[in-house]
Amino acid sequence: MVLTNKMVEKGYIKCIYIFIAIAFAVSILYASSSLESAFAQKNDKEDKEKLIVKANINLKNVDMKNTKFIRVIGFINGEEVKQDIPISSIDKTKNKLDVDLKVNKKNDIVKASTPDEFFVCAYQVGDVKNNYNSLAKFDCNEGDILSTSKPTPVRLFQLGSHVYEKTQTVYGANINNTGSGSNIDKVKIKILAPLADKKDTEKLVIAAMIKGQIQSEVIEDVQAELDKSKSSTIQRTFTFDRDTDIGRIQVGDRYHACVASDDLSPPEGQECEKRVVKHFDKSNSLPAR
Repeated sequence: MVLTNKMVEKGYIKCIYIFIAIAFAVSILYASSSLESAFAQKNDKEDKEKLIVKANINLKNVDMKNTKFIRVIGFINGEEVKQDIPISSIDKTKNKLDVDLKVNKKNDIVKASTPDEFFVCAYQVGDVKNNYNSLAKFDCNEGDILSTSKPTPVRLFQLGSHVYEKTQTVYGANINNTGSGSNIDKVKIKILAPLADKKDTEKLVIAAMIKGQIQSEVIEDVQAELDKSKSSTIQRTFTFDRDTDIGRIQVGDRYHACVASDDLSPPEGQECEKRVVKHFDKSNSLPAR
């Protein structure tokens, strides 16, 4: 076969088109790779500036069939953190779910350090409408910040946890008690922050959590409040609606409280405590440090 000049020219042009197409594809792949790398570097940089608590949830003790989502909530370094994780988004072949809870290492209240305290709770939320007055299965854990540069692990729904069991016991003992305030639609939680050993505290935050809900308040001028009350204790009462988006608060439900301030360190910039609800007709009190 004899190649004409026209055939050679067509072949040359075709080669050029192929080369252009390959070059374009390579440039797209390179740009995509560079973009992913840039995002990865950005995320890595952001994570270095964050304090991370890694919640390790044991899925073997989660009712994957009847649970619609898992609410993970905590108070870490003076900040609230909350995630609702749909069951549909969880890999059913895994036995464990890791949830990174990220907060600022430093804020207007406190700078993170070891061994500051924190708490994290997880609630298995199912058919809230039909199970409104029952106790949704949950677990809570308190811990100390182990590192400000690496994630601090906290385990939930482990075999050795008795948090839910204790709540069930209190709930069961009071379920027929008409004096428990079954018709009362509010629950009050009074948090006490004794400061006899930290009388020079200037600013702090007090927070309370129950049934996956957190309320908090910043006391901007602690000294002025202490002078006014002639006391060495700051206190706040938080009023929660018993009807929540994950069920009704019951006698026996566990609640947590934290107080955070740079002026509380040492020993800890944030201190936390917990108890269970015993009253609806009066405040449930808890010293948080």
